[in-house]
Amino acid sequence: MIDHKAYPYVYTSSQLGKYFGISIKGIEYYERKKLINPKRVGNNNQRQFNLNDTYRIFMARYLSQSGLTLNDTLDVLNASNEQIALKFLVKNLHDSEKEFKRINASIEVMTHNIKLLQKVLNYHSFFEITKSPTLKTLFLREMDGPHKSNQEQTDEYRTWNELMPITNGSIRYRKKDILNKTSKIEPEIEMIISEKYFKAFGLKNSNRVNTIPSKTCLHTVVVGNAQNIDNKGWLNSIRSYLKENNYLLNGDIITSLLLVLDNSQKHIRYDEAWIPIKSKW
Repeated sequence: MIDHKAYPYVYTSSQLGKYFGISIKGIEYYERKKLINPKRVGNNNQRQFNLNDTYRIFMARYLSQSGLTLNDTLDVLNASNEQIALKFLVKNLHDSEKEFKRINASIEVMTHNIKLLQKVLNYHSFFEITKSPTLKTLFLREMDGPHKSNQEQTDEYRTWNELMPITNGSIRYRKKDILNKTSKIEPEIEMIISEKYFKAFGLKNSNRVNTIPSKTCLHTVVVGNAQNIDNKGWLNSIRSYLKENNYLLNGDIITSLLLVLDNSQKHIRYDEAWIPIKSKW
């Protein structure tokens, strides 16, 4: 029997579980990870928790919901002095600020993309003449070519991929290929990001990174067969608009992926497209 007068703060697993909203298995997990070290009492070897155990569980929950892993939490709680513990907390704050910045940018990008999809679904097609943002692209490969695989390139691809959806899949259609007489085109597969976010997230220039300056563009969403992006038919809506409105293509067409539905019923892809133009007259 527990002597509450000798030590009034003594709890069972079920009591702590109810208080912190965690299961008995969760408490057992904390014990295995050496966050807590309860006594075992009685014939059935029941766990007995003291006030120190409750502090450590509370701090584990508090720090976990602040963004720390359990291993980081153990480093804080087991720190030999307050300065060491404070360093861990400051590092976590900086990591959280970085993640907050990434989440905000992702929300802004996805809000933009959803508005474009809603626009094309409501109106089927739209075209607007506007100034494009300054963009950065990372060359991956030709349509039928291999990915390069040295360590520097692999690290660069990984860095860009970790920033999706702030970075995005992109296709570059070269002006010379679009103007030739064949139906087949050989687009370049790239990743794309606005220069604003390129700088904000500290991405580096390299011989694979291209800058696409702001220019007067036809802005639209290209919709077509997801498995047929190397065919000029995918760009027919753009080519028709240019012809009907007396515009000339004035550079490479750059796209940014919005959505792909590629299943047994549909093979359809939606891309935001920037088409540099100039008037015929």
